[in-house]
Amino acid sequence: MNWLTNFSGSAGRAIISQESAKLFVDGRYTVQAKEQINKNEISLDHLDNFWVVLKELYKTKGILAVDTRLHSIQEIKKIQNILKKSKSEIFFLDTNPIDELWKDQPPYPQSTIFNHPLKYAGQDRKNKIKKFQKILQRNKIDYYILSALDSIAWLLNIRGNDIEHTPIAFANLLIPSEGKIILFISLEKIQQDLQKEINSSCDVYSFQEMEKVIKNIPTNKCVGMDYQSTSFYFKKLCESVGLDTHHIVNPCIQAKAVKNGVELEGARQANIRDGASIAKFLFWLKNSNNINKISEIGAANYLYKTRKNNDLFYSLSFDTISAIGKHAALPHYRVSDESNLQLEDNSIYLVDSGAQYKDGTTDITRTIILGNPSEEHKDRFTRVLKGHIAIATHIFSKGTTGADIDHLARKSLNEAGYDYDHGTGHGIGSFLSVHEGPQRIAKKPVLQSAELLPGMIISNEPGYYKENSFGIRIENLIIVKEKTSNLIEFETISWAPIDRDLIEKKLLNDSEIHWINRYHSIVYKKIQNFLSLEEKKWLQKVTKTL
Repeated sequence: MNWLTNFSGSAGRAIISQESAKLFVDGRYTVQAKEQINKNEISLDHLDNFWVVLKELYKTKGILAVDTRLHSIQEIKKIQNILKKSKSEIFFLDTNPIDELWKDQPPYPQSTIFNHPLKYAGQDRKNKIKKFQKILQRNKIDYYILSALDSIAWLLNIRGNDIEHTPIAFANLLIPSEGKIILFISLEKIQQDLQKEINSSCDVYSFQEMEKVIKNIPTNKCVGMDYQSTSFYFKKLCESVGLDTHHIVNPCIQAKAVKNGVELEGARQANIRDGASIAKFLFWLKNSNNINKISEIGAANYLYKTRKNNDLFYSLSFDTISAIGKHAALPHYRVSDESNLQLEDNSIYLVDSGAQYKDGTTDITRTIILGNPSEEHKDRFTRVLKGHIAIATHIFSKGTTGADIDHLARKSLNEAGYDYDHGTGHGIGSFLSVHEGPQRIAKKPVLQSAELLPGMIISNEPGYYKENSFGIRIENLIIVKEKTSNLIEFETISWAPIDRDLIEKKLLNDSEIHWINRYHSIVYKKIQNFLSLEEKKWLQKVTKTL
């Protein structure tokens, strides 16, 4: 997609016809996409309109070509239903045209796979596999094809570096209802000291042997797969040799999302170390005498330096969003040499960043003023903060989903006629993906909005964006916790100061002021020992009571 359209965001779709091309992105990327695409060659639309446009294009008979490896079974079924109405055809490509045209495509990643030990995982791979196979037995499924990379990493307690910032490796699993499971992977990638452990649970084959192994499954067997996330390629392959396929939700999804005690404690500790790095960074910025000599890239690099020496640091968890002024109005802005701006006085600066630690994954956003804020800055910031506090302090009954509570984060903004075009929260992995499902906080309707269960980790990140001017977001991570046998609450685990210079106290009620004061008191206690004397004095000042 990036090669084809020049759009560098993390999510989008495209429809390419013989005469035209259209890119679809969500609200996080609308402004960014406008700046990156060639408007003479590609038109832009909102991701919500993708299916509407596809229906419109195929009101009359035509042919649609798709790469079965890039679309889920559920998506292909939806496409087929649309095409059926106009008697159009779907054509399954053997090779993707982009692969033929992209001559300087980078080589396939070959990172080393390493063990994620029990002291961080909290549960061994044999136990996880056994639980998975019991689910297959209950559902009368003989084999299960698992292709979700984060699920494979979680199930086998392995990590890799095939995708930047996400410690996973390209692999597939064929899981029988009993006995050893079959791992398809580049054989040379498995670290030598891990091979024996893996071989005790898995028969290991190369990717090239995958089709042969699947084709050798007896035709009277039932093969399960998650139709929402598994590519249509696997269903097509199974059915080509007479195997019956059955939809069953990936059993790893909820098990991975609901962290065990070891993972939760790891997340708490990782976020304390990470919060200290954020505080060091904010101290440096807020006390700079030459703010105009610092660039967005320079600021991001400085933050990286404060993190990389932390205990158990592995990598960043995504490219740091380091954004001044108008760039802060782009929710997922990615700074480049071409876009890089110098920081400037009396401007809003937004930094959304995170790290992969061996005991947890972090994601935190702070918005600060460099100099003196305007009344508009303070009003919008405080409304975002009120939404953040509303989520952080909410107590709710069991069975509640993220969609049920999303309105709380938007209430103060909505009252003034504002909103933001992204979700309020996403799930977080444990030394895995910084964006993890099924848990999320977002507006209704939300596809399969999941119940918020104790042990889940989720972000709390309302925002406000004024195009070509400034943007605000405040993000902490929260753990879903049981308060009583019937009630659920959140535990905030991110610890870094919130910019007092942007708070309009008169917009806050007493309970909100109490929350801020208590939060800042805990911030100081938890991270002070990681700071220098000068940094500690500054932290004491910026976390004092309102």
